Amino acid sequence: MFQWDDKYQWIFSDLGSSDKVGVNESGIGIFKRQPYKGLAKEILQNVTDAKNLNLPDEVPVKVKFELINVDVEDIPGYKRLREVIHKCADYYSDGDDGEKMRNIQLAADKYLCADTSVPVLKISDYNTTGLRGVKRETGSNWTGLVRERSATNKSNESSGAFGVGKFAPYNFTSIRTVLYSTKTIDGEYAFQGKSILTTFKEDGKNKQNIGLFANTESENFDAVFDMEDVATVFRRSEIGTDIFVLGFEEQRDWIEQSALSVIEYFFYSIYKGELEVKICDKNKDIEINQKNLGEMIKYFEQYYKNNLENDVSFRFTTPSYWRLLQSDNHIFTKAPFEYNGKSMGDYELYLQVGDDNLEKRVLEMRQAGMKIREDTAFKIAINFTAIFIATGEGAVSNNPEDNISSFLRKCENQAHDDWAADEYKEEKKKAKGIINRVHQIILEAVKKEMPDFGDESVDAFGLSEFLPNEDVDDDPKEEQAFADFRPLTFEIQSIKTGKKRVNADISMKTNGGGKHQQKKKKTKKYHKRSNNQKGTGIGKVSEVMISDIKTPFDTVAGEYQISFILNENVEDLIVGIKIGSDDDNLSKANISIAMMNGKDLPIKNGMIEIKGKHIEGEKNVLRVGLGNQKRSTLEVRAYAKR
Repeated sequence: MFQWDDKYQWIFSDLGSSDKVGVNESGIGIFKRQPYKGLAKEILQNVTDAKNLNLPDEVPVKVKFELINVDVEDIPGYKRLREVIHKCADYYSDGDDGEKMRNIQLAADKYLCADTSVPVLKISDYNTTGLRGVKRETGSNWTGLVRERSATNKSNESSGAFGVGKFAPYNFTSIRTVLYSTKTIDGEYAFQGKSILTTFKEDGKNKQNIGLFANTESENFDAVFDMEDVATVFRRSEIGTDIFVLGFEEQRDWIEQSALSVIEYFFYSIYKGELEVKICDKNKDIEINQKNLGEMIKYFEQYYKNNLENDVSFRFTTPSYWRLLQSDNHIFTKAPFEYNGKSMGDYELYLQVGDDNLEKRVLEMRQAGMKIREDTAFKIAINFTAIFIATGEGAVSNNPEDNISSFLRKCENQAHDDWAADEYKEEKKKAKGIINRVHQIILEAVKKEMPDFGDESVDAFGLSEFLPNEDVDDDPKEEQAFADFRPLTFEIQSIKTGKKRVNADISMKTNGGGKHQQKKKKTKKYHKRSNNQKGTGIGKVSEVMISDIKTPFDTVAGEYQISFILNENVEDLIVGIKIGSDDDNLSKANISIAMMNGKDLPIKNGMIEIKGKHIEGEKNVLRVGLGNQKRSTLEVRAYAKR
């Protein structure tokens, strides 16, 4: 049992003229809907921002989430803390606040009493600088986390921007109390506790809702600066920071939930060897690092499907991007990000185009390596997966006007999950242009990899309004020219340009599914292409225009009756089918059977072959069975050899 010096106490200052505060702290509420996501994002971005730059680049930042039990006698001022919680419950005893305070009071009675142990989530970081500036009044890493409100003290290249991330751990403390212990590279040490409760009355005076465990003999209620004055369990002996979340009430799958969030939002930092994370309690531990990342992604992809696939608040998309990085035929580009003729440092783009991708989806990040958002607003027929990183490498400075990473940081919202021009009010017009420029860079890269099917494009009326990208730096008309998805419920209009259709090279793969053969291009600066050796033959084909497409579904047989009319004379027709989804993405259909006039048709390379001559205006009726046995929206296309 540790004996705390009496000069260190929980201090709740007089309320004075300040507003009374209930239990619903807005900062905590930001992370309540997705607490594990919030905890992972806010803790890990703070840690990666605080890497000790004196260490070699190849040394990763390490973080450990660990459930421990602490003797209640070691908890600083536990009796006083329990007393204050009771007074808060008395002051706010009615309504929603009253119910929530009773739950906090029950937790205090459970954990903050004699002869008990307190479950504590200990979060530790290593290879960092620690929380520097422990004796400053404002503007330091320490004050930003522990002593300041609505303030951020991070540099342009850091991840946080609003100063609200400090509240994320409070969703996991049943007694609304967190302790901080840090040792810095400057040789300083500090320990302090912070409790976020409600206004309460004591000795006839109203008291503030926020309390600090502090040195009562100091003018500013300073932290404990002497490590020997702190219980052994809370001492930080090496450079870095420990955060102790008191009264952590574990859920059955808290380790898996935490690991899933770590991978979803920081897999790229782990992939680059910049971060390692360990999550453990007495019975289980999970370690995620560069060496086992692929194994962990595979495991948690299955875990997500089994446990969380129907959770609309969280989508585990990392496996798609991991497959992109591991693919032999992805394209990597590193180039300057230019806006209005000025370079703002580099960006990096990983891209894979074609049938191996089920969606049109781009993961977008900044230099810090944390997932910010996914861009899916692409009105283009071909599917692709991409990762865009605004590194800002090579910029003349880290200032927003010079550096794309710093600029986009100013465009982030509080949750760090989107970029919006409204967030950067001083440069709103420029912000809108730069955000659209990111979209345009990706679009241009995709279009370079698309095969040329000729001069006839199809406009699916009614789709464009759902995916607007209107800005002077984007060209919605150009992008619309590629929007040829054909849902059944829309009228289709062919737009002819009067030019001769150009043949396309299509690689026919024996492993199922056609893949457009990518045309060779001259390698540009920073542009690398991985070799793609898939495919067994190349045939010259071009698209055949068809109309009056119908795809009724026979629910008894589980088959489609697909009919269409040819708009020209052709020989040896090839029919391809894709399955549409509610969000306009396409996936290649797995054709199990195809018949015409009662005869089986050959299925080669995932497409249906119909031999012989076919006359313009001829109606073709096919009976087709697909891998899935439910009604779906289909896209039907026809091709012919030339």
